[in-house]
Amino acid sequence: MKKAFIAALLATVSSAAIADVDSVLHFTPTPFKDTVLNCERDKHITPKRSALILENYALMAANNGERVALVTLRNGASGQRIYNQEHIVAVLGDCSRVLPHAFELRLDAREQRSLQIYFGKQQQPVLQLLSGE
Repeated sequence: MKKAFIAALLATVSSAAIADVDSVLHFTPTPFKDTVLNCERDKHITPKRSALILENYALMAANNGERVALVTLRNGASGQRIYNQEHIVAVLGDCSRVLPHAFELRLDAREQRSLQIYFGKQQQPVLQLLSGE
């Protein structure tokens, strides 16, 4: 009886540990970062035009499909601006485009800041990010 209980307990703990592994983010390659992709699908989904400059980004993914980007953004305007999820678009592996989850960022003139933005769970990998600069 004790052996059965211990085996059941170990199985529960093991499955919980495996579930956690699936949600661990890891950096993914970005071979399309500086490439012009001529995807026709969802071409109408575009980032809002602005003075937001996407200086750099690194893409991350989890085995459970969660997609995240670590971005460095700069305000190219001469005054303070507020940027949000409408200013960044991700191009996915099937050429579809998605907006990130809601965020708001207030930047002073020429200020630069890094942050994580979330694209939720996606079956396709993120190929590149677009901004409306």
